[in-house]
Amino acid sequence: MQRLPEHLSHSSRETLERCAKQYFLTRVAKAPQQPALWLVGGSAVHEATEQYDLLAFAGLEDDFETEEVWNAFFDMELAAARDKEENENLWRKSAAEPIEVWRRMGLQFVQSYIDWRERSPWQIWTTPDGFPAIELDVSGRLPGCEVEIKAYLDRVFWDPVLKKLVIVDLKTSKRPPKNADQFGTYKALLKTKYGVDADLGVAFMNRKGTPGKPYDLAEYTPEFVGDIYGEAWEAIKEYMAAGNFPADTSDCFLCDVKAACHAKNGPLAHLYDPASPGYAIPA
Repeated sequence: MQRLPEHLSHSSRETLERCAKQYFLTRVAKAPQQPALWLVGGSAVHEATEQYDLLAFAGLEDDFETEEVWNAFFDMELAAARDKEENENLWRKSAAEPIEVWRRMGLQFVQSYIDWRERSPWQIWTTPDGFPAIELDVSGRLPGCEVEIKAYLDRVFWDPVLKKLVIVDLKTSKRPPKNADQFGTYKALLKTKYGVDADLGVAFMNRKGTPGKPYDLAEYTPEFVGDIYGEAWEAIKEYMAAGNFPADTSDCFLCDVKAACHAKNGPLAHLYDPASPGYAIPA
């Protein structure tokens, strides 16, 4: 018998809103997910810039070898993707950005972040228990939601000019965030865990080498955000009770579990999708 997931996150709630079937296949049925080159590259950029900031926080930024570190993390992420699917022709990727382009482009993304860090007055915030706010785990529970909400903040900075905490998320995609919801989730969890308020949320757009539009996070209280996640959790429980997570096939470009989806005639649907004829409920 399939069980409810043990937690929520911003990305899982976003998936649920976009397509409940995709949420079920990824989070409940655990269907195999098709690798995406843009996720491989994005993960490597996150890891390389994290390494830089950890060294910089310790005053050792001169020891950071940008190209060497980038290539090591990119190769590691490529290997992990090949373990999932060795045929790279089946990966999701842009024709204009194959592996060799990503190798050059990703290095530029890492360098653009370093260049910004060197000229920015913002400083890595240190938590009350002495940890630098780099890939900061603020997972926890919020009022109105009975399950844990997982969240890892790319960075929290202190702006010494405006005297504000700023949550920053690195984005290697072309598009900026659609709204402030991701930052609002992080702000509420940061407040719950550490008792501090982050006034702003900003995406660092690696392709442009600069922060994007700042979002005011005043409305994102723990209660406000908790209610949103509580509603999502209730919807998940209702879908589970009904045995049906409806599919939305209006935009499946970014979906990584199409092979397991009956609505897309996926070849693996009978193994993972209850809507597929011949599907056997897992014991």
